[in-house]
Amino acid sequence: MISFPGYEEYRLFIKENYRPLHSNLYQFSDAFLCPELVHALRSPSASALAELCQVPHPQIYTFPMLRQEICEALIEEVEAFQHWCDENDLDKLRPNSMNNYGVILDTFGFDNCLQTLMGEVVSPFARLWFADVGGDSLDQHHGFTVEYGPYKDLELGFHVDASDVTLNVCLGRDFYGGELYFRGIRCELCQQTMARPEEEFEISQVMGRAILHRGKHRHGAKPVTEGERHNLILWCNSSRFGQSFNSAVCPSWCGGQLLGRI
Repeated sequence: MISFPGYEEYRLFIKENYRPLHSNLYQFSDAFLCPELVHALRSPSASALAELCQVPHPQIYTFPMLRQEICEALIEEVEAFQHWCDENDLDKLRPNSMNNYGVILDTFGFDNCLQTLMGEVVSPFARLWFADVGGDSLDQHHGFTVEYGPYKDLELGFHVDASDVTLNVCLGRDFYGGELYFRGIRCELCQQTMARPEEEFEISQVMGRAILHRGKHRHGAKPVTEGERHNLILWCNSSRFGQSFNSAVCPSWCGGQLLGRI
């Protein structure tokens, strides 16, 4: 999903010269996942995935995802890559327009791994709850990490993601604060409308636990008051949904309709 002049040359240089610290991370496997998630994904029961999830607020789903050792190894891999970039005087691309710290995982070999993760983990859940925004046909991703803490970003401003469905997994480390807050689902026409009281919600982040939500669910992150927080973010999109979506019409899933903005 990233494209600019020289990008492929940038990736090729990294591929030919960077030596991974944890090579096992670059090919997705069930060994990444918590046992209860693997069981639900492989279960013949149609209700297994829904039963695994908690729904702390409408349209927000959480479930155990990554093993602790995978979270720790991924942080170490990112730090090793950043150190290698510094040694080689190589620019580190910003994860997105709002985060200044973290890396785009696809730039150094994680593209196939994350595409498989999207297909095997995100898509089964997205088909259940987000089919109306392409959750049943996800085929593109943008994967990155973000970092919060002293001398880094402390918080994340109010925004929507450039995605149809977003997966957010806390990797650790020890930290206080950093709660995610949500303020209602909005289309482009209604993004500046106020949030209704029942749309306002906050959730703490727990190592290895995933939060899955619509990309257009407005959200942000409160300041980290102590320690560091690292997250794996996967923005998932459906090209089929994108081609059919009419941005000039307020869709049925937009909460702005209840405010009379139609």
